[in-house]
Amino acid sequence: MDEVRSSPSARLKNTAQKRPDSLHIDLLLAPENGLFHLNDLSENECDNSVNVSFQNISYYVNEGFFKRRKKMLLNGINGEFYSSELSAIVGPSGAGKSTLMDILAGYTTDNLTGEIYVNDNIRDLSLFRKQACYIMQDDHLQPLLTVYEAMTIASDLKLSNTLSRQEKNEQVKAILVSVDLWTQRKVKTQELSGGQKKRLSIALELLTNPQIMFFDEPTSGLDSVSSMQCIQILKKLASSNRTIICTIHQPSATILDLFDHLYVVADGSCMYQGSVKALLPYLEDIHLVCPTFHNPSDFLLEVLNGDHGSYNEVLLKKSQNGLNQNWRKQIKAIPIVQEPRTPSSISKSIKEVKSYMKRQTRFCSNSYSISIPSQVAILVKRTILIISRDKTLTLNRLLTHFLIALFIGTLYFGIGTDAGDMLNNIKFMFFSIMFLMLTSFNCITTTFPSELPIITREHFNKWYSLKSYYLALTFADIPVQIFATLLYGSITYLFTKQPIESFRLILFLCMCVLISLVAQSFGLFIGACMDVKNGVIFGPFCMLPFTIFSGFFVQMNACHPSMQWLFHISFLKYGFEGMVLSVLGYNRPNLPCNKEYCHFVRPDKFLSTMDMQESTYSAAVKFLLGLFFFIRICTYFVLKFQIRKSRGRRK
Repeated sequence: MDEVRSSPSARLKNTAQKRPDSLHIDLLLAPENGLFHLNDLSENECDNSVNVSFQNISYYVNEGFFKRRKKMLLNGINGEFYSSELSAIVGPSGAGKSTLMDILAGYTTDNLTGEIYVNDNIRDLSLFRKQACYIMQDDHLQPLLTVYEAMTIASDLKLSNTLSRQEKNEQVKAILVSVDLWTQRKVKTQELSGGQKKRLSIALELLTNPQIMFFDEPTSGLDSVSSMQCIQILKKLASSNRTIICTIHQPSATILDLFDHLYVVADGSCMYQGSVKALLPYLEDIHLVCPTFHNPSDFLLEVLNGDHGSYNEVLLKKSQNGLNQNWRKQIKAIPIVQEPRTPSSISKSIKEVKSYMKRQTRFCSNSYSISIPSQVAILVKRTILIISRDKTLTLNRLLTHFLIALFIGTLYFGIGTDAGDMLNNIKFMFFSIMFLMLTSFNCITTTFPSELPIITREHFNKWYSLKSYYLALTFADIPVQIFATLLYGSITYLFTKQPIESFRLILFLCMCVLISLVAQSFGLFIGACMDVKNGVIFGPFCMLPFTIFSGFFVQMNACHPSMQWLFHISFLKYGFEGMVLSVLGYNRPNLPCNKEYCHFVRPDKFLSTMDMQESTYSAAVKFLLGLFFFIRICTYFVLKFQIRKSRGRRK
C-alpha cells in the first residue's frame, strides 16, 4: 500500500510535479502558427500549485415554517485535494456531493462550521475566488450569441485592457481549438449539443487560467462518447498543474479509471478517500468483493445504498471521516516529454507566455480585470446584440406597438376635434395607458427570469460586478422601449387628430414614455422576485390596484375617505392625469360641437368633472420619475438578494 503523504511541504513538493506529455493540453496560441504550452510556465506568480483541504466541515439547513429545526447535510467531514490530480466526489443521490462542492468553491458560506485550507493556510475567500472558477451542472449560456461571440465578450470582460484585440483573439482561438470548438465558432450556443455546451462552459473559464476548477456533474445529460471527451479534457487540465475537483454520480468503469483521486460521500460523511485503483482493495478489507466484470462505481453505490448489507458505519470508521490518508496514491516525479520543438521556438514561446501572464497580474490582485465603466460598455454591447436577435424583446415588441397603433388610430379616428367625442377620447387615452403598461410589464417579466442563472454564474466567477450588469441592462433596453412607445404614441396622436401643437405632442409622448418605463421597472422587479410562471400569475394581480385607483373607473372625491390614500400611490392615476392634461389642459379653447348638445365643450369643465382641476403635469412627471428610480434601486437590491439566495437552493 502506498504511503500517506507526511507533511504539507512534502505534499506541495509532490503535487507540484507535472504529468506526461500524453496528458498535455494546449491552451495558449502563439503569434506564429504554434500553440503556447502551459507546462512551459514555471516561474509565473499565478502558476503555483494550489492544494485544498478541509477539516471537520459540517453544514445544516433549516426546516419547517413555524417550528424551525436543523437538518445536517454534512457531518464533520475531512479531506484533501491536490493539484495535478483529477479528483472526483462520488456517492448516491442526496449524499451531500453538491453541498460539499458548493462549500469548497465558496458558493455556500452560511450555516457552515469547520475550516477550509489552501496550501495549509486558512482560506481567504476573496483571494480564493480570484484563483478558482465553478462550472455548474446546468450550462447556463447566452443562447443568442455564437460560440466565438461568447468567447470574445468573455475575453473583453475577463482579460486586462493592456492586451490588444489581436492578442485576445489569439487566446480565444487557441482555447476553442483546444476544446475542439473552433469549427463551431459561428454556431449559436442554443444550437450546440450537450457536450459542446459543456466544453464551451469550460473554455469560457479558461481565459483567466484558473488554478482551481470545480465541476458539478460535468457528464450530466451527456452520452458515453461526450462524457469521455469531457473527462479527458479535465484530465488534461489537471496535468497542467491545476486542481480539478468534480462531482460525478455514476461513472462508467472507463471514465472512473481516468480519475486520480476518489472521495466517496454517503449520509453527509466521508466513506473513502484515496486512489481509484485502491478502492476495490479497500472494500475487500471489509469482505466486500466486487464481482468480476462488474462496474466498480455501480458496486460502490450498491454498498452505500445497503444492497449488500449495512456497511456505512464500518466504512465511516475505516475512513475516519476522511482523515485516513493511507489509501492515497503518491505522485511520483515523472519526466516531461515534450513534442519536438526547436530551442529557439521553445525559448520564444516561454518568453511570450510569461509576458502575457505578467500583464494578467490583476488576476492575483484586483477583483475584476477591467474597470466598472469598461464592464458596463462591454455588457451594453452584449445586451444590445442579444436584444437585436430576441424577437420577443425587439421585433415582436415594435411590431405589436405599430399594429395596435394603426388599429386604435383607425378605431378612434378624428375623435380629438369634437366635444361630442370627449368621452371616447378619454377612453382612448386610458386604453393607451393600459396598453403601454401591460406590454412594457409583460415583456420584461417573461424574459428576465431566464437571465438570473446566467448572471449568477458569471458574477460568481468574477466576470463583472452586479452593478455593472444592472446598469448595462438598463441602458441597453430602455432605448428600445422608448422607441416602441414613441411609435405607438405618435401614430395614435395623429390619427385621433389631437391638437396639432408641438408642445402638446411632446407632453403627450413624454407621458407615454414615463408610463411605459415605470411599468417596465415594475416588470423587472417582479421578474427579479419570481420565476416566469409566478410572474405571469401574480404580476397582473399586482397591477390591479393601480388600475382601479387610476381615476378612470372612480374618482377620488367619490371614494370612501379611508381608501383615498390609494389614489396617491397609483402611478396610473398620475399617468392618466398627465396624458389628459397634455391634451385638454393649459387653457385649451372650447371645442367645436357637431351635435345638438355637447356637455363638455369647455375642457376645464371636463377636468373638474374628472377631479383633475387641481392636478398639474409637473406633479405627474415628478412622481413618475421618482417612482422609476425608486423601483430600479429596489430591483437592484432584490436582484442582489436573489443571487445570494440562489446559492442556498442547490442542495
